[in-house]
Formats: sequence, C-alpha cells, structure tokens
Amino acid sequence: MFIHQNDITLRQEQKAGSLRDLELFKMLLQPHFLFNSLNNLYALSVKKSDQTTEAIAGLSDLLVKVVTCSRQEFISLDREIGLIKDYISLERIWLGETTFFLDLQVTGLTSGVQLPPLVLYTFVENCFKHGIRKCNGDGWLTIRIEAKEGELRFQSRNLVPSREDEACGGRSHNSGLGIMAVQELLDKKCTGKYELKTGRKGNTYAVDLQITCIS
Repeated sequence: MFIHQNDITLRQEQKAGSLRDLELFKMLLQPHFLFNSLNNLYALSVKKSDQTTEAIAGLSDLLVKVVTCSRQEFISLDREIGLIKDYISLERIWLGETTFFLDLQVTGLTSGVQLPPLVLYTFVENCFKHGIRKCNGDGWLTIRIEAKEGELRFQSRNLVPSREDEACGGRSHNSGLGIMAVQELLDKKCTGKYELKTGRKGNTYAVDLQITCIS
C-alpha cells in the first residue's frame, strides 16, 4: 500500500488544525468555571442546601451542552442564548445570597442566525468572573442581543471593581484569555464579517460585537 506524500502533508495539516482548535476551545472553556463550580458544589453540600441536587444536575447538563456545541463549526443563536441562560441560572445558585441586577433583552429573528460556538457565552462568563463576583452584592449586568436583516448585534455592560480594589489583589478585567480566544475564533471563522469593541470606562466594562451575513 502506497501513500502519496501530499496525502501525508494534508493529514499533518489537518491534525495541526485540529490541535489548534482544541487549544482554542481550552481557552474558551476556562478551567476557572469548572473549579469554581466544584468549590461551590462543596460549599452547598456542607451547608446541606436544598439546591445541591439542582446545582449538580445543572452543571452536568451545561457541561454536556458546551462540549457538544464546541465540536461544531457554527451553532444557532438560539442555542447560544440557551447556554447563556443556563449559565446565569447556575450563577444564581453559586452566588447564593449575593444579589445582582440583570437586564437581558433578546430581539429579532434569532432562529436563522449562526455563529461560532461559545462567543457570546464567553463574554457573559467574563461579566461574572471579573465583575459581579467581585462587587460584593452591588453587581449589575445588561445584555442586548439583536438579530436583524442578516446581522447579529451583541452588547454587554457590567460593573467592575474600582482600580484601587484591583490593586489590592484583584485581577484586571482585561487579563483573562477569554476575549483573546474569542477574537482569534472570530478572525478564523468570520474573517471580514465582524467588528468587536471592548473596553473599560470608569467602573463599567463594555463589549460591542457586530457580525454580518451569518445565516
């Protein structure tokens, strides 16, 4: 049996591409979420909380969905929104008595829109990791998702700790790998079809993403 050199090269390139995609997914599925979830599960079990069983089931279900979606090149916007809502439900359990304000609005025909998996999800996860979890019950988060005429618009705003609080041991909202991974994924899957702006102004962190012609 003979194998042409071009076939070997192609397989090597495909393998390298798969490894790059795997590394990218590892960045998107940040380990802190799983570690934090396990710690929170332990805390709930110690308190013998009635929500322990619900939390275990919720985490298991979310991880299955995230892994399944990550294996696809694109997923529906409806599916991505479902991941976000499931994640927020878990955060409400994890945070317990810690309160936060959430304003989530979805408009337009979301069923026909496709996007790379975990893009919006990662931005929302960052809002909790770098914002709500560090704001001692004063956190807030607004999310706007709009699908209109072949265009997807995502906007999030959330409270982040003051610079002084970060200097006392907190990490900068910009220091995580999530946004870098999302931008690399968009560069690969949506070349020339997206615009992403992120930044902090005072104690507010903003994300604005626009993707066109993904349907």
